[in-house]
Amino acid sequence: MIVSFDVWNTLLDINVMLDALSSSLAELLGISDEEAKLEILKAREEIKKLRKAQKGSPERALEESQELLAKELNTNVEVVKRAAVKAVLKVAEEIIIDGALETLKAVKTEHTIITVGNVMFWPSAYTRLILERFGLADFIDRQFYSDELKAYKPMREFFEKALSHFPQSKALHIGDTFEEDFKGALNAGLYAVWINPEAEGVRRIEERGFEVRQIRDLLDVLRSLK
Repeated sequence: MIVSFDVWNTLLDINVMLDALSSSLAELLGISDEEAKLEILKAREEIKKLRKAQKGSPERALEESQELLAKELNTNVEVVKRAAVKAVLKVAEEIIIDGALETLKAVKTEHTIITVGNVMFWPSAYTRLILERFGLADFIDRQFYSDELKAYKPMREFFEKALSHFPQSKALHIGDTFEEDFKGALNAGLYAVWINPEAEGVRRIEERGFEVRQIRDLLDVLRSLK
């Protein structure tokens, strides 16, 4: 089976990266970390709304988000790009989600692992660098991102482009967002696992869909599908 992982808030903690980005923007613009973080969150919410409605340009997914953040901060895109580089240099091992590395290791013993991720504010190369730096990339066979595939979750095309590289027909995707990861994967014909921290445990909520509380619960789902 192909097991597809979302990256941010599934393998890596987005809040750690956003805090580092806020700090870097604050340094470059001479504003407070709190002010920078507020503008980042506003821009992030706007981009998510556009993508949910599939109104954003798939070919310019990265550029659109960078431009929107620069506009919110009343600065230029170059500052956003510099801040993203600084943020990548700042993050430490705490960015790894608890249980992520152990789960990748366990899944890798029997399955092919890929990542499929949207990009926002920084290019996929930076995400690849973080996964490599902290050892997660050692257990990932292929990585796919929206700035490379020119499509983004929850678009059906995004999942289809990634899976077209593999002969196996059966695939499962796990992620933390209901619309982008869970519904997106189901609509593309995959099994889907939604990480919901408020879930009581592993629960089947669709014919091909499961709800889990944490990434480690994926192993129980995979055992149930054998």
